[in-house]
Amino acid sequence: MFLYLLIFFTSLLVVSFSIPSIIYVAFRKRLFDVPTEERKIHTKIIPNLGGISIFTGFLFSTSLFINSSLLPQAGLILAAGIILFIVGLKDDLVGLSPLKKLGAQILAGLILAILADIRINSFHGVLGINEIFYPLSIAFTVFAVVGIVNAFNLIDGIDGLAGSLGVVISICFALLFHLMGNQGWAYMAIAMAGALVGFLMYNISPAKIFMGDTGSLLVGMFVAIFSIKFAAYSSDNLLVINGFELKSPLALTVSILIVPLFDTLRVFTLRILNSDSPFKADRNHMHHRLIDLNLSHTIATLILVGVSVAFFAVALALQHIGNVQLLITLAMLALLCNSLLTLYIHQRKRKLEDDAKMTMLNPIENQRFVESVIERIKQD
Repeated sequence: MFLYLLIFFTSLLVVSFSIPSIIYVAFRKRLFDVPTEERKIHTKIIPNLGGISIFTGFLFSTSLFINSSLLPQAGLILAAGIILFIVGLKDDLVGLSPLKKLGAQILAGLILAILADIRINSFHGVLGINEIFYPLSIAFTVFAVVGIVNAFNLIDGIDGLAGSLGVVISICFALLFHLMGNQGWAYMAIAMAGALVGFLMYNISPAKIFMGDTGSLLVGMFVAIFSIKFAAYSSDNLLVINGFELKSPLALTVSILIVPLFDTLRVFTLRILNSDSPFKADRNHMHHRLIDLNLSHTIATLILVGVSVAFFAVALALQHIGNVQLLITLAMLALLCNSLLTLYIHQRKRKLEDDAKMTMLNPIENQRFVESVIERIKQD
């Protein structure tokens, strides 16, 4: 336990001490995220180079405490990470075409799948499929890396959300890897959690810095790595230390990633149904919907983090039912949560419309309403 805490706080301290310098340089060199797009929620210029500090803290801690005997693939994982770090940094500084970013993600996925042998090798009975033919395994792994990286990138829309979900996801995988007796992977996951907690000290609303694509692509890649590595474990009644019995590794992985995965699938589906490109940016993400209910960034973040923790707890408690049944259960719960939120939004919208009609019909209230609008215009 002591070593876990040491790794965690090493990452945290390196990140927390480096961010003020990054913020200072960003303001001196005018390296900001300017809120020019309508879908962006923030109204002030804010540095978006937090990913530099996250990578620095994570790299320092893992290099210091994780040797090659604990994690033989560490060098190849670092190589894939450097690719996305450079691409993300260039995108944050001068912009980069989506095609080039996609190419970098595919390259990173190929390094992980072919050279590091971190790949999806089984569907664990889902769709009646177990072991996967090697070329298909490579293809599915690259697809999973690209999908998870972009899903994580898409939830980085309000203060504290991506970092908080990253902490929860990393801690969940650290716990599972520890229970599996795989210390090297557990150390890497806890190092990422520490780096993100250090970043959140400056990213909780009102944010002083954003992680940018430098951070979201990099953290998304490590989330993908943890997911693929854990999902690759056999579920054939594998007994491990502390009496932990692994029954549904694939479903457990999905439960940990439920917020970014469901949100991405939902918005892509809605865009396609509306005859739009699935990659067209909009304000229809879960965090946007919560903010539109006049919730603060912090409350919206806590709600989605709570959902993530709840789904993991449910999956952990029900993993004995098997991958297929548990995946169906998780999907139904996600759809139920989304339906309840949609119903509440419609009811709230209808109430606001009814209140507006009553105000317009009441002469006294109508006059007060007009006077309040005029007063607000004068103040502006």
